[in-house]
Amino acid sequence: MNVKQLAVHIGARIYSGPGKSRDIKSVYAGDRISELLSAASDDTLLVTNLIHPQLFRIAQLMEVPGICLLNGVSVEKQMVDLAVQNGTCVLVSYEGMYETCGRIWGCLLKEESS
Repeated sequence: MNVKQLAVHIGARIYSGPGKSRDIKSVYAGDRISELLSAASDDTLLVTNLIHPQLFRIAQLMEVPGICLLNGVSVEKQMVDLAVQNGTCVLVSYEGMYETCGRIWGCLLKEESS
């Protein structure tokens, strides 16, 4: 499933377009930069409460297709600009970590079984 399809299925807003057609094969949820860095890859969606420019530098370094932020947070223009430069799609879920991860899991499970 690509980033845009996943965003539509979980009801997340897409803040930046680059990367939205890239496929997601795994998802990692965490709130520590070290954990996200160790789990990041070119087919992993990162789900986090962190809202820090360093997160987008990790995404660039690891060629992450997308980052899903939580709880309907506002994304600063600086972060969107970094994401656009990196080719990373930024999603914002209006739900918390548990609900968002559950929805993502359900989408990926449904796609896997089809």
